[in-house]
Amino acid sequence: MTRLFAIATADPTLLRCELSRAGGLVALDGEGLVLGLGAWDDGQLVQRRYGVSVTRTDMWDIPDGEAVLYAAGPAPVGRPLEEVAQPFRWRQWLFAQSGLVPHAGATRERLVEQLPDYLQRLLRGPSVEEAGFVTFLSELRSLGRMDDPDLEAPLAAQLLARTAAHVEKASGDAHRVPLAMVATNGRIVIAAARGPQPLYYRLLEGDGACARCELTGDEKATTPLVRDHRRRRSVLIANEPLKPDGWLTVPEGRSLAVSRGLQLQVV
Repeated sequence: MTRLFAIATADPTLLRCELSRAGGLVALDGEGLVLGLGAWDDGQLVQRRYGVSVTRTDMWDIPDGEAVLYAAGPAPVGRPLEEVAQPFRWRQWLFAQSGLVPHAGATRERLVEQLPDYLQRLLRGPSVEEAGFVTFLSELRSLGRMDDPDLEAPLAAQLLARTAAHVEKASGDAHRVPLAMVATNGRIVIAAARGPQPLYYRLLEGDGACARCELTGDEKATTPLVRDHRRRRSVLIANEPLKPDGWLTVPEGRSLAVSRGLQLQVV
């Protein structure tokens, strides 16, 4: 099952410090997994993909930004990483999905049949996860908001929850399909959970200690670096935290909206 992890932070200059903290809280990498990530460098989306045998030493070394989305999943068979490795991208949007969708091939076909020709041409690979992404883009397109940088997080989260419902319906399964979805355009982060697929989130409050900056937490707040670390705040979203204690669960069938400024809302 694909491991998902996203972070939204209030101080882009401390993003790598926050990722350093988060590295001890989430299960992301693993044997036999390929890893993909997306981040923003001065407003431009940057993607990286790591194959099974590729070192991850620079995994957390990314540009300053407000959000990052990671996904780690099984290695593809017979397909290039660019087609199947998550997160998927369209312009400024990143999307990743986890969950065992029954009848995945048939589900994908039903989802694709409901898409307009313009969006069908965006599909590059055979995965149901990519079809879920383009279904989300279709929801944005129905409101004329595909490219809107000012899209409100609660509205986007509602559309993501509808996307999860579309995937479940297309599967034809009478039971709740286990799904977790996370998406971001670099300004907002949204997540949706459906069925027996828990999705967790938590708020990281300011902390003066930082291994990356060699701060112990005992320093006096006489420098901007120490003050900024004590004021930093971030929201983490993951489907496999190392220890669920201290995390909240996105309610089943609902979605989570993280606006700029880290306003949280369950939709």
